[in-house]
Amino acid sequence: MSYPPPGPAQPGPDPAAPYPPPPMPSGPAYGSGPPQDKTNGMAIAAFVTGLLGCCGIVGAVLGVISLRQIADRGGKGRGLAIAGIALSALWIVGGTIGYLVAQGSDSSSSASGPDATPKPKTTKPEKIDAYTMKVGDCINDPVSSGSPADASAPPVEVESVKKVPCTGPHDGEVLAVFKLTQAVMPADEEMSRLASTGCKLRIQRKLDRDPAAAHLGRSFYYPTADSWRDGDRVVTCLAVNATEGKKLTRPIRG
Repeated sequence: MSYPPPGPAQPGPDPAAPYPPPPMPSGPAYGSGPPQDKTNGMAIAAFVTGLLGCCGIVGAVLGVISLRQIADRGGKGRGLAIAGIALSALWIVGGTIGYLVAQGSDSSSSASGPDATPKPKTTKPEKIDAYTMKVGDCINDPVSSGSPADASAPPVEVESVKKVPCTGPHDGEVLAVFKLTQAVMPADEEMSRLASTGCKLRIQRKLDRDPAAAHLGRSFYYPTADSWRDGDRVVTCLAVNATEGKKLTRPIRG
């Protein structure tokens, strides 16, 4: 047998040395934690508030806050947050439109009477020259007061009258206008007779057809000496109330 030559001792296990301790189990890294899988509370609140619609813009504000929290911390509820924002916006837009419609309805009703009929507009009387009256005009004459013509009464010179609506109180309504053909101005008595006869021929039939014919009379205007010199030849025939001092209140229906 041969033996290895003597030399330094070879390393080897020492039967008397203890075994090394087993390795420790690794733990989670510093700062890490379980994943966020819960639904964000703000998102739920935003959705519920948006459904109710009674809190105005609150649902939209909660939705924005929840979206930021989800972006920073993770978690569920993004869809709920967006839905809450959208619902709040719909409520706000709908409320604004409803308010505007209600304001428009109030404006319309304020311009109407209790029976929802438009209030009549007030028309300011228009002062016109007496010789410019036309058929269909209704007038108030403070001088003659629209009384029926009386051949025995002295003539009254009238320079102007007030044109007013025929649907309100008025002294007379113009039913006819005609021109005299005389080359020389007749005397007052003859002028009155010509005017009265001419107006009777032209308007009496219309007065007789009116439902209130028994309460109607005739009146007329004819040229004065001054207006005759200026070329005025016009006679104006009017319907008036047969009772002196009373006014007509509607257009003649004959």
